[in-house]
Parts: sequence; C-alpha cells; structure tokens
Amino acid sequence: MRSRDDGKVIVLEMFERSTLMTSSQENEQLEALLAPVSQRMVYPPKHIFQMPGETIDGIYYIKSGRTKHYMDNNEGCFKILYTLSSGWFFGETALFLGKETSLYSQTETKTTIYLIPASETYRLMRENELFRDTLLRCFAHKMLILRYEIGNLAFNSCKNRLKRLFCAAVERENMTDPGWYNLRIHYTHSELGEIVGGARVTISRQLTELCNEGFIRIINRRIQVSAEQYHKYMQSSR
Repeated sequence: MRSRDDGKVIVLEMFERSTLMTSSQENEQLEALLAPVSQRMVYPPKHIFQMPGETIDGIYYIKSGRTKHYMDNNEGCFKILYTLSSGWFFGETALFLGKETSLYSQTETKTTIYLIPASETYRLMRENELFRDTLLRCFAHKMLILRYEIGNLAFNSCKNRLKRLFCAAVERENMTDPGWYNLRIHYTHSELGEIVGGARVTISRQLTELCNEGFIRIINRRIQVSAEQYHKYMQSSR
C-alpha cells in the first residue's frame, strides 16, 4: 500500500495491498516462534480453505504464498476485501468476537499457512511483544484498506473504479506502441468484477465504453491504456 507522489490520490488496488511493512528478520523471528505451537498447512493455488459460517479456534499466519479474502452474494457477484501475502495474520476478528467467519479465503498461489490455536494466540499476546505488535499492525492495516475501499465504492462509479485500477497497473516504462501503456497484470472480466465490485455484464459494458472513449484498447485480449488519457486522469485526480 502506498500513496502516489506529488499529492495524487491514494491508490490501493489489489496487487498493491499484499505488502505488509515487516522486515525479513521480523518474519523469521515470528516463524521460529509460531512453528512449534501451530498446525502447518500447505495448499495449492486456487484452493478455498475457509468458507462463511465456519468456526475457527485460532488465527492464521501466512508463511509463504498469497491469499485473497472475499464475499459472494450467491448470484455471481464477488467482492474482494483484500489480498494478503507472507507475514500477515488473519482470522483475528472471528476469534476475538467469537463469531463464525463471514468470508471466503482462497489461495492465489501455492501457500503455506500456520494455524495458531486460540490458547496459544492469547498466551503469545500476553507474553510476546513482536507477536502482539505485528498482530495489531495487521488488523489496523486491514481496517485502513477497508476504509479506503468504502470511500472508493461510495464516491466512484464502476467505470471510474476501473480507470483507477488500470492507471495503478500501467507500466509506464514499457510502451509497446507510441502512446499506449501495457498493464503489469492481465485481468479477466471475472477478476475485474471481483476487484471493483461489478457483475460481468456491467464490466463488459464499461470496457466497451472505455474503448469507445479512447481510454483503453484491447489487443490480443490484453488491455492497454492510452498514455494521453492516463496523464489526464492522473492530473485530474490531484
């Protein structure tokens, strides 16, 4: 998560949300602390390991890999809340409130996770400063992500959320054709819907409109952003 230079709007898109500001030394210390008291689980990519309504007697720590956490209204509409990578804790809300989880949790890559039992979680919170501080930092960081996401959904249309995502993902150093930027990430329509919170039919319509407006073009099923439109949009977002 980072802010743009020269006062531009804060861009908090999914591929930037998975970095937590912990050092490799802190992660190594946490792993050494957690490994003896945790259940170690290794999951393949695209594996749903937690579903709404489940009760979890503990919290999770991501040793390696990446996960996404999302809601589903059972009508084909998804909303990703955040993606997390190594060094993150999650599941603390359900544990501390004694609630069933309300989210789907799914791996994006091969992922190794430690499940720390509730008894060990409470003990480490009392006895270990690094554990306690990192856990609180993870919780606060996720609350900040959700705060910006609420603002994004409340104050930006679906089309503008797509523009924000595409502008955050451009490779300014990689211009294949004069005047067009590639994206660092290849998105499917379903993935775009999950990220910005829109149905596939809405995403398809908005992409067509953005193409007609000259903001993007699609070459070999890959989206490119107009350099001129990119700079205009970023200028207007100051």
